[in-house]
Amino acid sequence: MKRILENWKRYLNESSLSRVYQHIVAHDAAVISASRNDIFDREKCTEKAMTSEEGDSNMLRTRDLKATLLSLGYGVTKMRGSYIEDFDTPSAVEVAEDSLFVVNLSDRSNFFTSLLELGEKFCQDSVLLIPRGGQDAFLHGTNHSDFPGYDNKVVVGNLKLGEDAEFMTRTQGRPFTFTESLETYKTLSRNERMAVKSIAKKIL
Repeated sequence: MKRILENWKRYLNESSLSRVYQHIVAHDAAVISASRNDIFDREKCTEKAMTSEEGDSNMLRTRDLKATLLSLGYGVTKMRGSYIEDFDTPSAVEVAEDSLFVVNLSDRSNFFTSLLELGEKFCQDSVLLIPRGGQDAFLHGTNHSDFPGYDNKVVVGNLKLGEDAEFMTRTQGRPFTFTESLETYKTLSRNERMAVKSIAKKIL
């Protein structure tokens, strides 16, 4: 993520547009990832970041982050996030990562704070925070990367659909496709709840 956006523009397919729009209009939301290019490189991490161990992978980190978010009572769905490195230049290239779309279904006042703490723990460059209604979404830096920089905020604009942009979301090559519904702690089986709580204890 090297360039400040002029506008926040997202791809959504028609089948998911109404559902996603309803979540964003009704609640605060966020997009967060646990993935890193090198999970053992701590150079830009804060002191709050977790230490990766042998055998760890981005897949396991994503599992742990999702379990933690579910244990906190948020709605979560996986998606394929991406950004355009060197956006709007001849050398532009799309870089993909696994991300989680998170909805503050209970409208908890500490939602953004919780997401930023998790961004630090997973040593993410930033978390995309989307205020209720989709207006003035912003990136908030959660490590010491050059952009946006630790604790810096960069407003990326309002929800706009169907236009190409530096940041977007794709699943299986299709724009911003979500699963049929958000997962929540309440929808999990008894065994899944036990697993989620066990994983979350390591993170929180």
